[in-house]
Amino acid sequence: MTDVYAAADELYGKGSFQEAIDALGSGEALQRKSRWISEIADDTKDTAEKAKLYRESVEVALASIAADPDNFATHKAAAISKGKLLDHVGINELVQLTKDVKDHIEKSIAIDSSDSAAWHVLGKWHCGVASLNWVTMMALKVVFGGMPDASHEKALECLQKANDIYPNASSVLEKAKVLMLMGRKAEAKAALEGTLGMDTDLPVYRRSIEEAKQLLKDKF
Repeated sequence: MTDVYAAADELYGKGSFQEAIDALGSGEALQRKSRWISEIADDTKDTAEKAKLYRESVEVALASIAADPDNFATHKAAAISKGKLLDHVGINELVQLTKDVKDHIEKSIAIDSSDSAAWHVLGKWHCGVASLNWVTMMALKVVFGGMPDASHEKALECLQKANDIYPNASSVLEKAKVLMLMGRKAEAKAALEGTLGMDTDLPVYRRSIEEAKQLLKDKF
């Protein structure tokens, strides 16, 4: 089975998402399948199809948790897939998904706090919630039993931790976006420029570097 994962990971690294998914079996493989379905969705232009794929990714992630509830990666996969679905739902579902993302990613970190991507997801959660409008925050207050404890400062801390664990363009890019929201443009520019020479082994890193280049062009 390890050889199957290795072959699938190699296909994923090349950006061959569907081929990677087809190479997988079940069990531990489900969390990989969930993450890769969501990356197919990332590259899908049609909005309805994109949302459909994100929902499929959520279903597969939840199946991976059912199969292996003590695996940090299964909870991380659920947080990632539900987080990506947030832009494609109404406010009622958004509120519940926002809580779910936090619950899943904190569970993942509780199992294994040394995973860079988990801290990255938590950082994005903090930034996303801290940037919500007043109406949505009031709805979240009901679900959380109080105002959610989220801030741009905590987002920066989590994203920096993610990059400290494993230097990567995606976390640096998201850190730059938070800095821009905070009005810290010089630091944001330096962070964006810092992505340009980083690792390009994975498709997500390559997309992050291209986005950083575009932000540098558009904002600076």
